[in-house]
Amino acid sequence: MPNFPDHFPNLGFGLGLRPKHYSHIFENQPDVDWFEIISENFMDTGGKPRRNLAKIAERYPIVMHGVAMSIGTVDPLNSEYLRKLKKLADEIKPAWISDHLCWTGIAHKNSHDLLPVPYTEEALKHIIGRIKQVQDFLERPLTLENPSTYLEFKTSHIPESEFIAEMAKESGCHLLLDVNNVYVTCYNHRLDAKAYIDALPLDKVVQIHLSGHTNKGTHIIDTHDDHVVDAVWSLYKYVVHKAGRVPNTMVEWDGNIPEFDVLYAELDKAKDAAKDAQNYAPLPDLAKDEGRYVANITSTLVNMQTSMQEAILRGKQIDSKPDEWIRAKVEFAPADQLGVYVNAYRFRLYDVTAEDYPVLKYAMGDTAFDELITDFVNTAHSNHFNIGRYAVALPEFIANHKLGNPFFTEICTMETAISQLNDPEETTPLEPKHLEGMTPDELMETVLHPRKALQIFAFNYPVNAYFREVNEELSPTIPAPEKTFLAIFRHEDVVWRMNLEDVEYQLLSALFAGVPIGEALEKVDESAAGKISEYFSRWMRNGLLAYHEYNQDNQNNQKRKIA
Repeated sequence: MPNFPDHFPNLGFGLGLRPKHYSHIFENQPDVDWFEIISENFMDTGGKPRRNLAKIAERYPIVMHGVAMSIGTVDPLNSEYLRKLKKLADEIKPAWISDHLCWTGIAHKNSHDLLPVPYTEEALKHIIGRIKQVQDFLERPLTLENPSTYLEFKTSHIPESEFIAEMAKESGCHLLLDVNNVYVTCYNHRLDAKAYIDALPLDKVVQIHLSGHTNKGTHIIDTHDDHVVDAVWSLYKYVVHKAGRVPNTMVEWDGNIPEFDVLYAELDKAKDAAKDAQNYAPLPDLAKDEGRYVANITSTLVNMQTSMQEAILRGKQIDSKPDEWIRAKVEFAPADQLGVYVNAYRFRLYDVTAEDYPVLKYAMGDTAFDELITDFVNTAHSNHFNIGRYAVALPEFIANHKLGNPFFTEICTMETAISQLNDPEETTPLEPKHLEGMTPDELMETVLHPRKALQIFAFNYPVNAYFREVNEELSPTIPAPEKTFLAIFRHEDVVWRMNLEDVEYQLLSALFAGVPIGEALEKVDESAAGKISEYFSRWMRNGLLAYHEYNQDNQNNQKRKIA
């Protein structure tokens, strides 16, 4: 393993970068020391998010924070994920890269949640080995965040803070200390927050998170949707006092996101707390006099993860016997602990899916739409680290669902394309000047290709007209069948819809299948020949075609490619 630095830049006080605040940041360039991004929001897109990030990175240091590395899973490391992560890091050169001590799924399924790890010798050894692999691949140290958890495995026999300390020592990784997570975990598991902090190697802490939460009485949910509470401010002061320095500190706010000024004021509170760290208030008494827990069962890491994932994915369909593998708490039974994860999985996937299908919801009605999405979440499992890819399976699902019909399927297909076309890599559009100097024969032998952010469709219903009428609040009814053709594409970071004529669609289909222009023209109706120039003109005017410099080394030396 390479020798990684023990010290990281002292950036100061930062904020989580969220799209709601882009315009404020661009217009006002607020006095923030740095921004933290969610890695997955940028590493799997070539669209507008990357350009926004590049613009912000010109002015502010950037830190990358991931939620899907799944360092604790028994699955092999996700090579696609790591390649994209490293590519993003190489481009924006973050001050450091962080993720969580957790796992997100096994057997190529993804819960899109930060699931707890059993604190056992087997898990510790497994995670240390994987951290070393990731650090070698990224060629930089990894920083891992302590989790907020809602259940404890009965197999766990190492206190969480001791597990984290040993993990950092043996792997060479560094720590992101989420002070709110310390409070949440200690509250949920009746632990001593001061003892938790005292057991950590604070010299390995690169960064601190501060955030709000939701107190349910018997337990706390780490929601990041409110102000930091007084007890967490006390813990933060104690950490700074105990560490003898002010680690890089930021405020997270991911739900019910306020205006930028509210978030900035919360950051000012952090600065004031850090200055007054020696005067920390008495720390909250969260521990119960139960003595040190002694694990009363043994099981393998894969068995524990399998039990939990099955419970999450199948929900009420099975009895996962949580009493047998989850440690009971006073007023917080094993089934209730597990239920936090089971319910969060469904709410999360429901919300991220439903928000992309407003027209389908209008067409189906609220009740039927709710049943469809609920059935989809309970049936279709996510297998990609990017939660934004989850809904791509919905058109096929609705086509076979009892509530589905051909019109609903086509509306769903259309809205899926619209939501997904924000992410493909941007490509330079073909313009008339790019064809200057070509002879007619050369033009006929040329192969054209679409922009990457483009799809063309043949529909059996006028779905685009219906989509427009719904958005204009014209209260349309379900239309009669009618053959229509549509191009959906992104140009200059805006997703557009353009109706196509029948022959126009046939011609584009041939061209995009790799047929040279001359051969494609031979396949269309002669009666449409007079409209070919009109078609080409509006394709280029709307940016449907992609430009590439001529390939002088074409193998057959007969076709010039614009691809």
